[in-house]
This record gives sequence, C-alpha cells and structure tokens, in this order.
Amino acid sequence: MLSSRALVRPTSRYLRCWQCSFATTAVHREGAPPLVAKFRTDMKEALKAKDNIRLNVLRGILTELTVLEKQSEAIQTDKQLYKLLSKRRKACKDAAAEFQGAGRDDLVGKENEQMGVLQGYMEEFPSLSTDEITAEIKDLINWMRSKGSNPRSDKKAMKYLFEKGGPFHDTIVDDVFVAETFKRLVSDLPPWDPSFRTKERHDRYDNRDKPNERLASPDSS
Repeated sequence: MLSSRALVRPTSRYLRCWQCSFATTAVHREGAPPLVAKFRTDMKEALKAKDNIRLNVLRGILTELTVLEKQSEAIQTDKQLYKLLSKRRKACKDAAAEFQGAGRDDLVGKENEQMGVLQGYMEEFPSLSTDEITAEIKDLINWMRSKGSNPRSDKKAMKYLFEKGGPFHDTIVDDVFVAETFKRLVSDLPPWDPSFRTKERHDRYDNRDKPNERLASPDSS
C-alpha cells in the first residue's frame, strides 16, 4: 500500500523542473537545427526572469521536438523546424479567434503574446520576403491562366509551388501566409474565361518536364 507521502502531488517547483528536464532530454543530439540550442538557452533565461509566456512557448516547442524524436520523426532541417513553429503559431491564432468570440479578452491577449514569441523565432530563419512570395504566387497564377487552367478550381495549384522544381521547394516560407495570399489573389481575378490564353512565357514553369501533362488543357481533348 502506498504511503500518504507517496500520494502527495509534486510541488509546482518540482513539476516545473521535471518539465524542463523532459523538454530538453532528446534535443541535445548532433544534427539538430542550430536554433534548438537557442531554445534551451532562452528557456533557462525565461525561467530565471519569470517570463511565463516565453517559458510556456519554449517548453511546448522542446517537448514536441522530444516526442517527435522518440517517434523516430526527429526535426533535422531548418525548414522542418520552421514548419513546426508556423503550425504552433497558427494554433495560437485559431485559439485567439475562439476566445475573441467567447469574449475572453484576457486569453486573447495571452495567445497574441505567444504568437509574438513564435513570430520572433520564425524571423531568425533566412526566408523570402512577403513581396517575393507574392510575386512568385502571381507568376504561378498567370502561368496557369496562360495554359487555360482555372487557378480557383485546380486542386493541385498550391502543390506546384512546393513540389520539386517549384519556387518554394527548398525555400523556407510561411505556409499559412502562402495559402492566404494565394486565396486572396485568386479571389481578385476576373470571372473565369475558359478560352483565355496568353503568349507570355513563364520560364520557371514552361521549362519543367512535360508541363502540359500537369495541367488539364481544353486543347488536349
């Protein structure tokens, strides 16, 4: 039979130390993205400074990295780590919207602060500017329209940006921003005309392997 002492919940101080230990257990391996080491250092500093917002964000990141490694899905590249941060930032954004609808402004502020912490780390990665990303998306949309394909209805449109040979294949970009920008740009297009064609060349796409097989064209029937 367990003693009453054994049944006592651990103190908050003990629990915090255990969480920090667990969060940093499996991320000391070689080959981890350089920013992971900064996460560990920043977490210790946040603990000393009692910066609970940053501390909770970093604990969450490092714990997820540990779990992924234990599942043999360790984060190995900057791009993978960037996507993880982007996913967590989107979760904060969605939570803030829900709290806003429920009138919980205090929790909205907390989620926004966490988004700010995540955004700060995301900005440390070398990536394309928003203008450069927007220009690449416009180029894709123009190319699709020149081939007679409707960007609004082509379900593979976004895949062209990220697949091998696409502008974002080996580039760190914010997937959420890309998706939102693509949606905004296609919504601003004039009504779709199936007969629309241009003779403008888009070398990035026209020089790819068999581009006409990637997009359905009315002329192919």
